[in-house]
Amino acid sequence: MDKSKIESEVETTLAQSGFELVDLRVASHNGKPLLQLFVDREVGGVNLDDCAALSEKVGTFLDTNNCYENGYFLEVSSPGVDRVIKKEKDFKRFAGQQIKVRLKRPVNGSRVYYGAIDGFENGQALLSGGLKFSLEDIDEARLHPADDEIFRRK
Repeated sequence: MDKSKIESEVETTLAQSGFELVDLRVASHNGKPLLQLFVDREVGGVNLDDCAALSEKVGTFLDTNNCYENGYFLEVSSPGVDRVIKKEKDFKRFAGQQIKVRLKRPVNGSRVYYGAIDGFENGQALLSGGLKFSLEDIDEARLHPADDEIFRRK
């Protein structure tokens, strides 16, 4: 089963429990696939018990569907304070928050931009200062909270 199919199935599995898949990374660890799932919930966030329960649920799905015959490693965690912003709904949900955007190719001589999220419109992420980037041009976008914001959240 390819990554996009697993991602789609995992999203469905998580949604049934009230969670969303923020990001899925597939790497290799000791010669076996390593699946890293970053999950969130709009209200209440994610705690360690949630990660354990979701790991069990996703692991059961992967095993039942023989996704990896020779074994795999599975990690489930929260996306953290610098969570990845990938989808239109993410840009809308986190409007007003600071972000770091790394582009696939330079625009005006730079590949990295910082600013506040102004939203999402016509297929483009809107940032403060009139910046606009299509999702296809973004290599990675992450929330970029200031230190004082991080300490206030605790």
